[in-house]
Formats: sequence, C-alpha cells, structure tokens
Amino acid sequence: MPLVLTRFNFTRFDGLVLSVVGGLLFVLGLIVWRGDRIGLQVISLNPAEDATQVSTRSSIKVTFDQPLQAASGSNPLTITPPITGSTRWEGSTVSFTPDRPLQADTMYQVRLAEDIITAERGRSLREPVVWQFRTGQPRLLYVSKDEAGNDQLFVINARGGAPSPLTQEAFGVFDYSVSPDGARVAYGALREDGGSDLWLIDLVSGERSALLLCPEAVCTGTAWRPNSDSLIYERRVMLVPGAAPGPPRLWWLDLVTGDTVAVFDDNQIIGYGATWSRDGQWLAFIAPSSQGVQVYNVDDGRSVLVPSRLGSAGVWSPQGDALLVADIQRADEGFSVHLLKASPTGGELVDLTGQGQFVEDTSPAWSPDGEWLAITRKAAGASMGKQLWLLRADGSEARALTDDTDLHHGLPVWSPDGRAIAFQRFPLREIDSTPSLWLYDVETDEVRNLVPSGNRPAWLP
Repeated sequence: MPLVLTRFNFTRFDGLVLSVVGGLLFVLGLIVWRGDRIGLQVISLNPAEDATQVSTRSSIKVTFDQPLQAASGSNPLTITPPITGSTRWEGSTVSFTPDRPLQADTMYQVRLAEDIITAERGRSLREPVVWQFRTGQPRLLYVSKDEAGNDQLFVINARGGAPSPLTQEAFGVFDYSVSPDGARVAYGALREDGGSDLWLIDLVSGERSALLLCPEAVCTGTAWRPNSDSLIYERRVMLVPGAAPGPPRLWWLDLVTGDTVAVFDDNQIIGYGATWSRDGQWLAFIAPSSQGVQVYNVDDGRSVLVPSRLGSAGVWSPQGDALLVADIQRADEGFSVHLLKASPTGGELVDLTGQGQFVEDTSPAWSPDGEWLAITRKAAGASMGKQLWLLRADGSEARALTDDTDLHHGLPVWSPDGRAIAFQRFPLREIDSTPSLWLYDVETDEVRNLVPSGNRPAWLP
C-alpha cells in the first residue's frame, strides 16, 4: 500500500496559537529559573521579628514555602544568649524547643544558617535568616471574684501593681489551663443551665474565641498536649437540666479542625485530672474505679496503674521521666499521706516522704530544672494548717518555708526562672476569710503578699 503524505496548511490562527504556547513555555521556564535563583522563602517566624513580651516558654520556629529535608550534624539555629534544647523538622517547618524556659526580660537573637537547610527540590537559603525578640516579665494568672460574685481570671505582674481582668463571663469561670508555650489560656465558662463550654484567650492579641460549645454537657478540665494542636478535656453529660451531671470521661479536641472524639472506645472508662508528660506521649489521669492514677501511652497503648487512694492528679517531672502521686499509708498511729515517685514505663515506686514519717504531704510542684520540689505538709491527723516545704527531688534536705499553724498553705507553683514560688494562704481562725496569694523568694527567703483575694495561681511566663 503506497504511503500517502498529507499536506498541512497553517493558518494565521495556528500561528497565533503556537506563539501563545511558546510564550507560556518561556514564562514557565523563567519562573522555574527565578525560583531556583531566589531559593527558599521564609513564610513566618515565631516569635515574630522584634516581638516583645514573648513568653519564656516559647519555642522558636521558622516556616518556609516548601517542604524541607532534615539536615544532619550540628544545630542549624544559633541563639544568643546560648540555650540548649532539641531541634525538630516537620514538613516546611524547623523548630527548636529549649530544655528550660528562656530568661525573663531578655533580648534574644536567632540565626538560621544558609548552608544547612535544604529543600526536597534542591533549593536552599541564599543568605542567613537573622532576627531578634525580647521576652517579657513573668505574670501570675489566678481566680478571684468579680463585683457580681462570679469567679473570673485575673493577671498581675509578679513585681506587684494593679491586677487586670482577663475574663468577664456572665456566669463565671469554672477552671483553666495555660498552653505549654504560655501564649494561650483555655477555660471552662459556666452557663445559666449549670453546664459549661470551653473558651480560649490569646494572651498576645487578647482575642477571645469559642473552643467547644457543649450543649447538655459540662466541659472542663482541659489539658494541652505538648508539641501538638490538640488537648484533652473532661466531659460530663447532663441527663436532666439543673441536676448533677454524669461521671467524667476524657475526650480529644483538635484545635485546628474542632473535631472531638472520646479518648477511649470503652465508654465505661471514667477519668479526670489529666496531665501530660513533656514529650506528649504519656497521659496520666485519675481512674477512680481503679483507685489510682492511670498512665497511658497514646502512641503504642501501653498502660500502667499507679496506686493512689487519695484521688489527686499526678504531677510530671520537667523531663517527663517520673510522675509524682500522693497515696494513703496506713500505720498503727492511723494514716498518713506520702509522696511516691513512679516510673511511667515500669511503675516502680519510690517513697519520697520517707518510711516512718507520720505526715500528710500533698500538692507537689517541680522546680523548672527538676532538682527541687515544693510541697505542702502537716502532721497527719492534726488540726492545723499545712505549711510550705522544700525538698530535693530524691526526698532529701527537706525544710519548712513557713511555720504558722493557724494558716493553711496550698497549691505552690514555681516561677519559670525558679527564683520564686507562688502559693495561696488561707487563715483558719478568721470568719468570712478568703484565700490570698503570696510569693516566696527562694534566694532571700522573703515572703510577701501579692494578691489580697485570689486562688489557684499559675504563671504566665
């Protein structure tokens, strides 16, 4: 069969189309060429450049316009003054988490080297990324009554001055928790029907927004998961309006999507008082049906029960390798309450109070470096106020910081720099008295009143 050649006739329209296609290919090639010459582009810095009043718990993050390839070897971030910590690569973000809180009221400079960060497509930084920010003074967040008699959140500078209201909820605030980076506060806002919803306040912008509305339920007890965009909260169903709600169960809340699901498929598991280890792998919560603190690994499902009949929450060490619980110890004289240090992996227990001590030890708080504990102690069974004590993390060198049995001391919390301990004090022999907030200076032993009427303190670093 003979080969037949077909002749194509090009019109002016065909030429126009070819010209347009050629132009588009040229522009595309120019974009690719310029993209290679421009290199990686920074989308955001955290903390922002020249930011002030930055939380001392803040992590340092740089986000780029494309995914990154993790670099090996030295840390790409140089921080002045120097701090130690861990670097994490995730998608288009490189982040640095300090081992300890940053210094208060300090200017920090961050430098990201250009020859270490490499994108998956081979593009790299053309020049170092350098910026600076200043940390703020630590402040104290606490609960106090407003003019209507409702509990609200207030903030005060640790150096003193007038407090500032943080919330103005119509029916008051039930409880609250501060985010790991100290930039946000989640709280339970009470409703007229006796339920409560979850709300969020951004401490930088002051913006208030709803986290989760809980019709026909009481939602409280938020616990932020470190290095994530999620938290756990307690949910109690209100079967009858105005009646006591049902038992608490733990639920997840995704802060990005707003999705919420139960932590456990078995709806018979009751739990409250959730706390997280620093790495966000271990969740501890009070399990009343098991008479203990349940320690649960959310990544692989491992679970350990730490016996505790007192019903108080576990307190994680700053390193996340130990959990403190308070448990009742029976003796011939009666009962005492000892502090026990547990390992999350094996559940081994170490009695920090010490054998033979007939005391009640509660409310443990770790110093930021994990070397000391502030606790409250009194003679077991005695009609007296608990006193503030200080001891080493292994239970040694215990000494009293206060000594007035007519005053009850509670809920000690360390300042981010470890120089002060805030606590509440309540007079036992005064009529119509209210708790007040005090500061103990670790270096000078000075004790001073900060807030005449307040309770449940927490630091805003």
